[in-house]
Amino acid sequence: MLTKEELEHAKTVLGRKPTETELGMLDVLWSEHCSYKSSKRWFYLFKTEGDKVALGIGEGAGLVDIGDGYLAAVAMESHNHPSQIDPYNGAATGVGGIIRDVISQGCKAVGLMNCLRFGHPSKPHNAYLLENVVRGISEYGNSVGIPVVGGELEFDDSYDDNCLVNVICVGWVKPEEVVRSSAKTPGHHLVLFGSTTGRDGIAGVSFASETFSDEEEDNRGAVQVGDPLSKKIVIDTLQELIEEKLLEGLQDFGGGGMTSAAGELAKAGGTGVEIDLDKVPLREVDMKPSEIVISESQERMLAIVAPENLDRVKLLLEKNGTPYGIIGKVTDDGHYTAKWYGEEKARLPISLLVEGFPVPERIEGKIAAQPESMSWFKEPEDYKKNLLELLGSVNLCDRSWVYSQYDQHVQSNTVVDLGENGGVLEFPNNRKLAFTSDCNSFWCLLDPQQGTANSACESLRNLVSMGATPIFIADCLNFGNPERPESYGQFVEAVRGLGRFSNDFDIPIVGGNVSLYNEAEVDGETKRINPTPQIMIAGIFEKGFTPIRRNLLSPWANIFLVGETLPELNGSEYQRIATGQVKGVPPRYRPEIEKQSMNVIQEAHQKGLIRSCNNVGRGGIGIGLMKMALRSKYGFKLNLDYIPGTANSLAQRLYSETSGRYLAEVTESNQAEFLKIIEKHGSSVCELGLTVKEPVADFGIFSLSMDEARKVFSNGLKQYME
Repeated sequence: MLTKEELEHAKTVLGRKPTETELGMLDVLWSEHCSYKSSKRWFYLFKTEGDKVALGIGEGAGLVDIGDGYLAAVAMESHNHPSQIDPYNGAATGVGGIIRDVISQGCKAVGLMNCLRFGHPSKPHNAYLLENVVRGISEYGNSVGIPVVGGELEFDDSYDDNCLVNVICVGWVKPEEVVRSSAKTPGHHLVLFGSTTGRDGIAGVSFASETFSDEEEDNRGAVQVGDPLSKKIVIDTLQELIEEKLLEGLQDFGGGGMTSAAGELAKAGGTGVEIDLDKVPLREVDMKPSEIVISESQERMLAIVAPENLDRVKLLLEKNGTPYGIIGKVTDDGHYTAKWYGEEKARLPISLLVEGFPVPERIEGKIAAQPESMSWFKEPEDYKKNLLELLGSVNLCDRSWVYSQYDQHVQSNTVVDLGENGGVLEFPNNRKLAFTSDCNSFWCLLDPQQGTANSACESLRNLVSMGATPIFIADCLNFGNPERPESYGQFVEAVRGLGRFSNDFDIPIVGGNVSLYNEAEVDGETKRINPTPQIMIAGIFEKGFTPIRRNLLSPWANIFLVGETLPELNGSEYQRIATGQVKGVPPRYRPEIEKQSMNVIQEAHQKGLIRSCNNVGRGGIGIGLMKMALRSKYGFKLNLDYIPGTANSLAQRLYSETSGRYLAEVTESNQAEFLKIIEKHGSSVCELGLTVKEPVADFGIFSLSMDEARKVFSNGLKQYME
């Protein structure tokens, strides 16, 4: 709801009391979800420009030139609150909304990703949420015919009452087919097409900009209901309209509904709009004007059409059986005017509606310093048992229960199966792009700035390990209530961390989303999620390059560790399993070390020296090696006595999560040239051991069979979901 200050500001600017319809319009567009009133003041810290950036932050999708006459598109969004209330529809409409963001720029949507956070699945309600979120994503994506090519899943008690559902859509478009989200010419028509308008999703953005209360059922009407078959018709119809160049502007109906769609078109074009609400196709006949103008019903688009093209547009819409309405015109008066059978229900200056809110004061709380000590650490009594426990833990185990429900190959452009370090799609210009997303919320809880930067580094290493060169970033920043200094301090520090990373590695941020108020009042206490800055990075492969997988490919090859290992176990999965908590200073962000090892792996890939490769991330070397072997028919035999760095015990060497490290399988014939590249870039390296024919993981002082490990790994999540 509007604050008292915001209401008084609106009265002062208008010189009168806002009408009921105007109050609803201001409420949704001045909500945190639409206005970014607490967050956008910090976006200057991001690197957003680049030679290849064709369209950056501010429109439905970011566009980046990938050569040969094609642009890659990306959009990233959250649907957190709706998914906590109604997981199936919340997740499905999140997918539907992110697809609309991409196609609203004239793009063809070719891939989806999802990044999910829940409380531990041993709790029945969390398992219920996970099951239905995955079902919503799967059934929507599969029905609309877009493959799911990647994602991430993390569990922690902080998400018990506020799960996170972050969705990503990627696509492509030729530069001459890009449609902008602006209404520039007075007299052009506003054409709404797609599904009809109902009460579902009313005030959804306001709901998403509030802390959860115990009355969850009261908010169920704010959750939209998706219809993937209608979306497929919209996609096909839109493709025809774009091919015939019939649209002067286009915007999807997302958060804020018609208020946002028409208002943002007018703002971008420096114009106004006049809308006849009685001409909007409705599915509920008794809807009030104040409901119609803010409804967030799904599968709807708003097009700007020149008078000379209107008849052709109508013909195509009717041919495809797409509901539509000619609901208004672009004006030159700079106002948003809404009428109901000729009666004026709203008349607001676009400048007031879209960004005229009074900027709220926010206090950046100081982040509590964490102890450097690792006094909690002790060597495991049984290394084999300890490794199996880590392999079966919900944050490290097999995710195939989730991704086996997704159609990965529906458009026949998916290059690698799910479960690799990133998803890979082939684009029409014969270029392959990889996409991956990461966030370690435990690191971010302990140190939001370094944790965010290191989460971005993990995304980067996933791409580099496959042989791709990172080219752009999208993000979804999930935090608690910005009105609380501690929560706002976490957000600001995380933005600083992502800004540092984007500038240090010269990778532009071209799109994203901010989701705040992710907390709940439970039994009179505030429960806030871990800071969760979800970071997606895309990378491009050289023409003709085959992406490198992480499964071991042959026996008697050398296994190298690139990068030094420090005793950085605070915030690690080992600490969480051993003590039941995370505390202390997490792994530090070291951009220069990260670049050294990145350069080594990139040059070695260019020369074809590496057979398989894996990023060292959660669970350290131990889990990284196991995941390479579990996906293959081979095993390994190691000597961990001489790993570069200061880790001085076996458990520290196995499970440290020090950033900037890679595991590489290199045949004996390529070893000398590989070591020359290491020396050239000044990176640390050691030979850990060899791959072997037997399916055994031999760590020197202990070993285990792959069959035993595979059983534990595959059952970690599945045991809670069957």
